[in-house]
Amino acid sequence: MTTVEFWGGVGLIGSSKILVSEGSHRVLLDFGTDIPAEADLFRSPVAARPGRELAHRLRVGAAPRIAGLYDPAQLDAGDPLGSAGPGTGVDTEVFITHGHIDHCGLAGFVDPRIPVHASPATIALLSALSAAGEGLPGGDPAWQPLPDETPVQVGPMTVERITVDHDTPGASGYLVTTGDGVLAFTGDIRFHGRNPERSWHFAERAAGCDMLVTEGTALGLGLPPGPPRTEDDVLADFAAALAAAGRDLLLLALYPRDLERVTEFVETAAAAGRRIVWGDRTAAFLREAGAPDPLSWSSVGLDALRADPGAFVYQPDLGDLSGIADLGDLPVGPGTVWLHANGEPLGPFESRWQLFTEWLTALGIPLRRIGSFGHATADDLHAFVHRVAPKVLVPIHTQAPDLLHPLPPTLRVIPEYATPYRLDGRRA
Repeated sequence: MTTVEFWGGVGLIGSSKILVSEGSHRVLLDFGTDIPAEADLFRSPVAARPGRELAHRLRVGAAPRIAGLYDPAQLDAGDPLGSAGPGTGVDTEVFITHGHIDHCGLAGFVDPRIPVHASPATIALLSALSAAGEGLPGGDPAWQPLPDETPVQVGPMTVERITVDHDTPGASGYLVTTGDGVLAFTGDIRFHGRNPERSWHFAERAAGCDMLVTEGTALGLGLPPGPPRTEDDVLADFAAALAAAGRDLLLLALYPRDLERVTEFVETAAAAGRRIVWGDRTAAFLREAGAPDPLSWSSVGLDALRADPGAFVYQPDLGDLSGIADLGDLPVGPGTVWLHANGEPLGPFESRWQLFTEWLTALGIPLRRIGSFGHATADDLHAFVHRVAPKVLVPIHTQAPDLLHPLPPTLRVIPEYATPYRLDGRRA
């Protein structure tokens, strides 16, 4: 019998973890960092001691207690989670949808004997972060590059990766074929990016599946009505801001893992006679990721920005905001604007956001949000679900799963944490 357990993403956005079991074999879809419904205990300035990250997270319930999954070397001595690992009769393989921490952030804690599969592009992205000193806590897992639509056998189950559209390279959904039917998982998905045909292709491949597990980030967020902003809208706003700034410095917050947008912004800035200066950590990552000659802060410096602010767009490394007071040293002019294109801090839901905006107000720097939502809108989610027409629908990665309404006869199941379900939606 096939069972499905949801160890993350239940009633909240992020921390996806879906455990599919058949006999003595298990498939874990995503292994994201837990984002608690309450305040995150590990938000700045708190940080787990290196080498103790997993043990600290387990102690406060910020990582799931799944036996036979973790690297015993990173567990407390005698922790029963380390007593049922590979070679003890339970075989597990992990499949990551993409390189955002709420989907892969715990992968560095996986037992190194367990394969961790992902798209080649996702592995390249996370390997570049690791090489730049920004890798996963616990280190790199036993990465296994998985080509698009190439089945992998895990005991009696078959797992197939299908590329979808999201705001990071290599984003994927998965089809898991078991003895009891097919489970489809979207990962994070959108239909208004550069490649919406990828997501609709996933809908075609998942059509008629027994259980569809889908992200539902947009549900209940109160997003503005009307069509979603596209990447063309983002790029047009950036170009307009470049034209309006005159010879004043522009500031930027762009998420570096969106390498497609990084490339487009660098090209658009160059066409306007400017170069983007990245904080040193971001520049190191972009260099490892293959971006052409990223310009780092340490190679330019404050004097160059003061001498000719109109020649640059600057994205500082703010991290935990400990260096935000340095913004007061920048050559801010009447045309200076901070363009927020889905970078960090990510938004008002983050603990850093209020301090960030308070500093901008104090320094007289206007904030203009020009990003595009990285997830499917509520309308697109419904169109997607109706096209797939699964027997059972399970919305996760959302605070409002009850707002996703399938058409009959699809059964919607709102799951409970760590509770086993059959593919027909009944409790096991």
